[in-house]
Amino acid sequence: MKSILFLLAVLSFVSGCSVKRFAAETTVGVMGPAAQAFNEEGDLEFARAAMPANLKMMEGLLKSAPGDRDLLTLLARGYCSYAFAFIEESGKVPDLARAKRMYQRGYRYGLEALPEGVRANASGDLESFSRAVENTDDVAPLFWSAYCLGSFVNISKDDVAAVAELSRVEVMMKRILALDETFYHGSAHLFYGAYYGGRPKMLGGNQDKAREHLERAIKLTEGKFLMAKLYLAQFVAVSSQDEVLFERTLKEVIDAPEDVMPDERLANLIVKQRAQALLNKKKDLF
Repeated sequence: MKSILFLLAVLSFVSGCSVKRFAAETTVGVMGPAAQAFNEEGDLEFARAAMPANLKMMEGLLKSAPGDRDLLTLLARGYCSYAFAFIEESGKVPDLARAKRMYQRGYRYGLEALPEGVRANASGDLESFSRAVENTDDVAPLFWSAYCLGSFVNISKDDVAAVAELSRVEVMMKRILALDETFYHGSAHLFYGAYYGGRPKMLGGNQDKAREHLERAIKLTEGKFLMAKLYLAQFVAVSSQDEVLFERTLKEVIDAPEDVMPDERLANLIVKQRAQALLNKKKDLF
């Protein structure tokens, strides 16, 4: 009798866990469309207030569906996007510290969604990491991992150890270009635009390559994903002191209709704000 009761208890526990995971996985299935609806939001303050709750909800779901690659990828994208859109831009030291934590959290989630070989070599030597990355075709988690890590490095330029991680970002972005250059509106090209355009020539900077990548990104979306034009002004026009290109490109961004790319309305609104802020600094840049 005792053995039967024990068996029933075990079955009840297993059944409960299965139901719990099934419910979580079913909910995860609607998170993709929910995230897309968020990307289409046209009210920046509403998005700023709502995003943390959405991220915590996804983290709660992850506890019931650990290892779910889609959910891990959404979390990586979510934390990177939140830090970039609503924390980093203030430039204040406390906010930058917080942005770094968000990027690191997003990077960890992205890595969890990648194959074991990539995870195992994420902190190892660059050659082993490169081989592991070359053996994966998981574009989405690879991109958001690279984006999170690259963004972390970008605001940690006074940290030698952090800057050294840029080599890993370059390895991942190179693989993304090989697998699918169109992923997330050609954003691997945006990385290379900043990579080549944001450094002096003696450290690997190359204005021709920067412009080539950014113009390719613009072409891939017919100029509708405005980040590419912002980067063209920021990383090419400023570095080459091309005032005409700077002003023309930023005005194209600022004057673009808010629904020029409805599925990325929120991102484009953020870019429009930053384009205006950059244009306001024109006298300091030229």
